Amino acid sequence: MNLEFNIAVHVLAFLTKHADERFSSKALSELVCINPVQLRRVTGKLVEQGYIDTVRGKYGGYQANVKTAKADLADLFQLFTAERTQGRLFTGNSASHCEISRKIGNTMAKHHAKEHELLMQYYRGFTIEEVLREILTAI
Repeated sequence: MNLEFNIAVHVLAFLTKHADERFSSKALSELVCINPVQLRRVTGKLVEQGYIDTVRGKYGGYQANVKTAKADLADLFQLFTAERTQGRLFTGNSASHCEISRKIGNTMAKHHAKEHELLMQYYRGFTIEEVLREILTAI
């Protein structure tokens, strides 16, 4: 799991619960307990994929639409983890004189791919609507 995926689920669950309301980025970032830059990075992708609507201007903001509550967590997980190739993920160096350092990256990349596949299977079929129901019924 990563922070952007968590933010996306939080935003979508919140907007689903308050489907008849519109929230500015400032108000929504405060309610989700993140800074507005993080919120805009996530909501940009959510708007682009059609999960939420946005209206610009003085009375604008973010709002749920017909797709929000039905968003599948596997699709969201894929959206927010597919581009996670920035930065260094594995140790080692294919040019190293050490056999382990030369091969560890490939080995761990295979495990990482399997991990991603398992997580996709786990999240497949869970919707924002179900997450919201779980949140609201939690004791």
